[in-house]
Amino acid sequence: MKFDQWRSQARLLLQQGVAPAHADWAQSPSLFADEATSLKPLAQPVVTSDFIELAQLVSCVRDPDRWSLLYRLIYRMNHENKNLLKVSVDEDVRKADVWAKSVSRDIHKMHAFVRFKKTEINGRETYVAWHRPEHQCLELASSFFVRRFGDKPWSIFTPDLSAHWNLEELSFSKGIPQNEFEHSDSFDEVWTTYYKSIFNPARLKIKMMKTEMPVKYWSSMPESAIIQELIRETPKRLQNMAEAPRFLAEVPETNDWQVLREAAKSCKACPLAGHATQTVFGEGNLNANLMIVGEQPGDEEDKSGKIFAGPAGHILSQALEHAGIDRESVYITNAVKHFKWIPQEKERIHKKANGREMQACKPWLEAEIARVQPKAILALGITAGTALYGRLVNIQKERGQFNHESPFAPTLSISWHPAAILRAPTPEQYAKRMEELVSDIRKLNRVPGPKIL
Repeated sequence: MKFDQWRSQARLLLQQGVAPAHADWAQSPSLFADEATSLKPLAQPVVTSDFIELAQLVSCVRDPDRWSLLYRLIYRMNHENKNLLKVSVDEDVRKADVWAKSVSRDIHKMHAFVRFKKTEINGRETYVAWHRPEHQCLELASSFFVRRFGDKPWSIFTPDLSAHWNLEELSFSKGIPQNEFEHSDSFDEVWTTYYKSIFNPARLKIKMMKTEMPVKYWSSMPESAIIQELIRETPKRLQNMAEAPRFLAEVPETNDWQVLREAAKSCKACPLAGHATQTVFGEGNLNANLMIVGEQPGDEEDKSGKIFAGPAGHILSQALEHAGIDRESVYITNAVKHFKWIPQEKERIHKKANGREMQACKPWLEAEIARVQPKAILALGITAGTALYGRLVNIQKERGQFNHESPFAPTLSISWHPAAILRAPTPEQYAKRMEELVSDIRKLNRVPGPKIL
């Protein structure tokens, strides 16, 4: 039974006054409509938007009791308490909430772990993926993929159901077992390479990793093939990290920004300079009240030598404009001055700077801060936050807060990196993160001080 079918049946039973005990959802509940009623029939049952949202999620649960639970809830809302869903201690409400949250998590996992593979169907380039969700939630999850990948035809197959997007219409057909899904492409290697690049042995927590990336999804994820290898190599990699020599940039003792910038061009304190096109130094108002610190240059910044010149830079410019601030009035830089990347066919894939590389580059950042002497610094992203806070930061929990004990500026705060906004899984998340970044910039710009932007 689908949710819309249940909804029609439930409306009919409510209109006829059929109590939950007389509706056997294992069969056809409408058969019981004439058998017994317990209360006055309802000409027009009351159904709230909150209930519909909850019921759509609960309808995805595999438990056959889900339909009975939903009917009890809507029946009781019409005959006992229209605000029943607010009674969190109620057994039916509690069970429905638990199921709804479980389905929501499963949808989130699907958005994160579906891996499309390029193929050709009837002479047309198409992207396909196979995924095993815990619940029957493909229909609810599919709209995300239409928004995110709507410019390409694709299909997502699961054991229960399959979703198909032809650039105009989303349709569904029966599911298939994984052994019938035989597709692979060269992009599988990109996922593997990317996962290797972000794997940090110093932060390995196997139990937490399996919670975030459940083992049941590994068979359909190309990068999962190297997880066991990375875990086995962790002790050796940690030992190598501990024994590796520590590099530190040689920064001239000067307050002259041009001298600092020229000196940074020849920095060899870490291996990144040997692979990057050029050093990307900070720029902007050298007397700025606000300094913004990003993570590291990207491909476009590496080629142009300009800070925040790519898609993330466009987002930052928008955020500053929305905050009512001229980009030229602030000083913008990165915690790491060279683009770290790995080759993949004709592309350069961004790779996160490690702790040694961040530490090697830190003297340049400190020199910039000493020259500008900002009243407030806003760190964008984890790399910048780690460099300035001296510890691993949690952006979701710490953004919007002021740190007045930093050795770098009277006020330090952290917010979303524009790249994290670009990677937001939904338009709602995109808008929320953008709004938060604008708010954080605006608040820091109001920090009192003798300089005026």
